[in-house]
This record gives sequence, structure tokens and C-alpha cells, in this order.
Amino acid sequence: MNKTNRGSLIAGIGLVLLGLLFICLNLIPGITLTKTWPVIFFVIAFAFFLPGLAWPDSRKELAALYIPGTITFVLGLIFLFNTLTGIWIVWAYAWILIPAGVGLGMAVAAWAGKWRRGGMLVGIWMALISLAIFAVFAALFGDTTLKYVGAGIMLLMGVFMLLRSFTKKSTE
Repeated sequence: MNKTNRGSLIAGIGLVLLGLLFICLNLIPGITLTKTWPVIFFVIAFAFFLPGLAWPDSRKELAALYIPGTITFVLGLIFLFNTLTGIWIVWAYAWILIPAGVGLGMAVAAWAGKWRRGGMLVGIWMALISLAIFAVFAALFGDTTLKYVGAGIMLLMGVFMLLRSFTKKSTE
């Protein structure tokens, strides 16, 4: 296959899959646009990832596109949760996950673009701090399910940090 046609091929595959998705969503009884509109965010996120996938030779230069792609993906997850559960009040603190999307995007971009290790570490820390803050707010202000989810996230993060502190070699 000609490298110049790779973008058209991947875009074509993406459009075919998107068309099939919308056909399936229209065929399933009870599924309406009011329940599936967050899919738009996933499509936009995929569009940001598409250039890096289509032209792997230019991935290093295109890696920064993964940052807005992951932000859009995280927004899609938040809105999908809101739409499917009807718990819109969670948006009062779910926006705190947007920096997690930025951090995740930085980490993915640093990995894919072969950036310096510091870029990946900053991204991972941004994502973890954002997730921890979200967990605190969810445990304090969420409905019953989100209170457990928030407490569980804090518990898992705490156990991970404790295990890491015991297993990490000293640099002294």
C-alpha cells in the first residue's frame, strides 16, 4: 500500500465503523440520541489520534495531538456516565478529571513521541493528582455509588503508594 493512501484508508475505515455504529444505535429499541450523544466526543478523540496512527513515520511530530484527544475522550466518559445514569450533579466536581485527561494525554504523547522521560512523569502525576482530588469529592459529595467509588479509588491509590514506598530502592 502506498504511504500517501494510508490516511484515506484509516479515515475510510473510521467512517465505515462510525456509520455501522449509528445504524446499530438506530436499530436497537430504546436507544435514542439523547442517550448516545456522548459518542460524538469519542469520534472527535479518535480524529485527534488518527494522524499519529495513519502516519507512524511522523508520530514523533504528531504526538502532541494525543493531548486534546485524551481530553476529549475523558469528557466523553464523563458525559456518557451523566447521560446513562442521569446523575448530572456529578458535573459539579467531575470537571476535576479534565486535568487527568491532560496528564494522560501528556503521558501518551511522551511515550508515542519518544519525548524525554520528564514529560511522561509530569503527565502521570497530573492524572493521579486529578484522580485523587476527584475521589475525595466523590466520596464526600457523590451519591451512594460514587461515595464507594471515590473511597475505593483513594484506598487503591494509598495501597499502591505504600507498596511502592516499600519496594522502591533507595537512591542514597
